[in-house]
Amino acid sequence: MMTPSSDFSAQNYGNISREQPPLPPMPPVSDATPPVGETSPQVLAREAAAGSRAAAWRLMIWILKNDPRAVVAVSSLDDDRLADHLLEFIAQGTWAGKPFVVPLPLRSAYARMRLRTLFMPGSGMNIERARRVLLHALHSPRPALRANAAHILGLIAGRNDAEALIEALNDVDYEVRLQAAKALGHVGTPDAVPVLITALRSADEQLGIQIFQSLVQLGGWAVPALIAECGSASAWTRWYCIRALGEINDERAVPILAQSLNDPDHGVAWMAARELVQFGKQGVQPLLYLLMFQETSPWLAETASYVFHQLYTRYHKLKPYLEPVFQEMQAPSFKVGTAQAARKALENMERDNIFQLSTRELSLQN
Repeated sequence: MMTPSSDFSAQNYGNISREQPPLPPMPPVSDATPPVGETSPQVLAREAAAGSRAAAWRLMIWILKNDPRAVVAVSSLDDDRLADHLLEFIAQGTWAGKPFVVPLPLRSAYARMRLRTLFMPGSGMNIERARRVLLHALHSPRPALRANAAHILGLIAGRNDAEALIEALNDVDYEVRLQAAKALGHVGTPDAVPVLITALRSADEQLGIQIFQSLVQLGGWAVPALIAECGSASAWTRWYCIRALGEINDERAVPILAQSLNDPDHGVAWMAARELVQFGKQGVQPLLYLLMFQETSPWLAETASYVFHQLYTRYHKLKPYLEPVFQEMQAPSFKVGTAQAARKALENMERDNIFQLSTRELSLQN
């Protein structure tokens, strides 16, 4: 008997979405970091906001050294320009529109991650200033700024910012769309579901995977839309919808998971089998009804056998009822006898009140 892991579709789709926007090509690097000097971080912050590149790199070095004076300097400066320039440096490696020789410590991915934290609540600048600057940057003519703004905004935004991220999902730049899709999963609003589903229909594999991950994060709000998309003509879409429904683990998905055991694509059918198992006894009735009223194809016999075998192995009290159905589906005459075996199993389980037992009671040895 095949198992879900033996099907190619369960192996070919990994999580390949980028965690962060790609690092920009950097200006020339200085191998030796010049002396930072004695100028206080507060003075450096004011000068950096005014566009001084010399003050900017010195301030950022203090920040990387986790000097509390530098964080206070950033948080206490009432000037949006510093946040604008920091975002520009994170995205493009320039400051106030001008390139400069970047000291080596500022070229790393860690440096950009550390600078991004300045936009986080309690880690640097005022949250309202951070939101204001990031929302404005979503309309920048420079794609790298828009992508980084969407990425950071997704980490700090509330539902009121969803509209701007929804708009960014239609950006002409691919990386911006990718980061907007990711951010919408963090924002947590049902308004994101229909636009993510719409974007999914024209997405490539990478963007599609990120959209599915965001739908999973949105949880129950996404379930009706994912169930509807299980009727898509695209096997890839159906496969990921089934997977997402399983990860959300909402009982509303049980009927479509059971029906999908007979999907015309073998990969979709096996993904449905794998996800249905985790719902335990909730999946038994829908699957028995499916076997009673649909023709038992070899395909359905394989996937249903897997589900029942997994369930009665885990829940011992199910074995006397489900094992005969399993054995019938393994027999050469499975097309003839499966429906009757399923009907008998359902009648016996209802008679013995098996569906009223708890998971713990089902697990007990007879």
